[in-house]
Amino acid sequence: MINNLNNIRYKVLFFASWFPNRNSQVLGVFVKRKALAISRLCNVSVLYISADPSMKDKTFEVDCHTEDELLIVRVYFKYFFSGIIRKILYNFSFLIAHYIGWKRIKKEWGNPDLIHVNVIDRSGYIALILKYIKKIKYVITEHSTPDINYLRGLTKKTKIPLKFLKKLVIINSEFINVDSKASLDYYKKVGFKGNFGVIKNVVEIKPEFLIPSKRNKKDNIIRAVHISILNERKNVSDIIKAFDHICNKLDRKGIELHLIGDGEQKKQLENLANDLNLLNKNIFFHGFVDENKKLEILTNSDFHILNSDEEGFSVVTAESILYGIPVIATKCGGPEDFVPKEVGILIERRNLKELIDAINFMMDNSQYYDPSILQEFGKNNFSPEIICNDTYKVYKQVITKWRAGNTSYIVNIDSDWIVLDVGSGHHPNRRANVILEKYLGETIHRTNQIVKTPSDKQLIVGDALSMPFKNKEFDFVIASHIGEHIDDPVKFCSELKRVAKKGYIETPGPLTEFFLPSIAHKWVVKRKGNIIYFKKNHRVKPFSKLFYSIFYLNGEGNDFETIKSNSLILKMFNFVMVKIWIFLPLTYMRIVWNEELSVMVIDE
Repeated sequence: MINNLNNIRYKVLFFASWFPNRNSQVLGVFVKRKALAISRLCNVSVLYISADPSMKDKTFEVDCHTEDELLIVRVYFKYFFSGIIRKILYNFSFLIAHYIGWKRIKKEWGNPDLIHVNVIDRSGYIALILKYIKKIKYVITEHSTPDINYLRGLTKKTKIPLKFLKKLVIINSEFINVDSKASLDYYKKVGFKGNFGVIKNVVEIKPEFLIPSKRNKKDNIIRAVHISILNERKNVSDIIKAFDHICNKLDRKGIELHLIGDGEQKKQLENLANDLNLLNKNIFFHGFVDENKKLEILTNSDFHILNSDEEGFSVVTAESILYGIPVIATKCGGPEDFVPKEVGILIERRNLKELIDAINFMMDNSQYYDPSILQEFGKNNFSPEIICNDTYKVYKQVITKWRAGNTSYIVNIDSDWIVLDVGSGHHPNRRANVILEKYLGETIHRTNQIVKTPSDKQLIVGDALSMPFKNKEFDFVIASHIGEHIDDPVKFCSELKRVAKKGYIETPGPLTEFFLPSIAHKWVVKRKGNIIYFKKNHRVKPFSKLFYSIFYLNGEGNDFETIKSNSLILKMFNFVMVKIWIFLPLTYMRIVWNEELSVMVIDE
């Protein structure tokens, strides 16, 4: 009866410390790429918080909309004062902004199954708080650059701000993903303990820019490209000096260097190129360009140069390989993981001679690199499909605790179990693979709501007293608020035992049937030890109409009259009553059973 089952589409909330925003379209663009990649198998939303110097009137501003099927909530807040006061108020505003964003996410999207922190600083601390308050697990992707000098023993100390807090965030995470072995080794050497693993960054693929296996060049000019934020760590000055040696001292003609990006050293680098008589002759500065222009320049180049001192990964190097462009890269951390000789050359950091030799080699041999081989290597290592699948495997291992029933009782369900939700109705359990429902339309058994069938679940129409499934076809069954509706509870529980190895049952308890009855409930259910007792339900009205009407304040589809009011006092009473109710004895019957399930019907 069960067809091929879909993967559960986990609800994953990205906490992004860096993310494209109205002040910077490039900040954390790789985080957005990862969110988009993971949205292939999961439902993903993003929460990003940022101070905005331009804000004057508003203290907080929420920007909530859907981008490329991602629900993205950005909360901006304004700066207050200056100095130490600003720092204190910044952190306070940051917390408040997260609370505002969290409430908006819940309103628009509901509760997440998991939080995915992108960069420990800032967002990681909020995830740690939520884990203790809301019991929501989190995983981490850390993008910060490792200290390569410390890792290789060239320096004895490394600086990590707020090291104690970072340790606390990491040890409480379910998994921390770094993007290279160098980063992994660095964090372990620092002394961080946690469940570490390496998953590379996503590289976006635009098929229209993929290079054919045989390139037809329009001229004989050899073009090199470098893409970065132009700062000291990227060591672009040595690239310019290498071109000075090649163009002016070796007198090699027909070569160009195209530099893409802005940064604090741009003017200084332009002056250096000008002093060496290379500016706008052999070396061209393009500044910041949009994505299409960047890919146009990149894919019309013969090779890419990365000359950094430190890189956790280097997206532009991976991007070059994926688009069929061979690379020169320094042994600066990340590139050692993914630059074999088939795709380029690795050189030592701050070694001008090796850089010159590598550029000379590429001038003579870059045409012999087969773009199709590079592209296939890139797809197998950095494509959204690969990164999505690797990350989804982590999610599966992490998300094993699920909330069930009206009481959100936490049950343990292994990632590989096949789960059935019996009588799923308008609110099927998030973890269920298959949902069984007898009534698809409106019915009194669920306050006139219609059945919902999420895309990651298979709907089977059938009777819970005679389920259309094989013996032990399911690893786990959830039967939430259906037992009180059933004609024959003994046969119902027998069917649950037949089709599943274990499961969870929840019904209203005697106290709920006394104060909050429903005309559709045929049984009053309670539990003593491992035995469930079913007793005929004769209650036809609430014990207190006032209690009932306040408990279901502004409710729709209830069996008895409720109050419709915007009174703040009544809403406060309602909030307290609903929150406390699940903790009172005899308000609900809950049982997790394994193999055996005992049932008794009390005759009257």
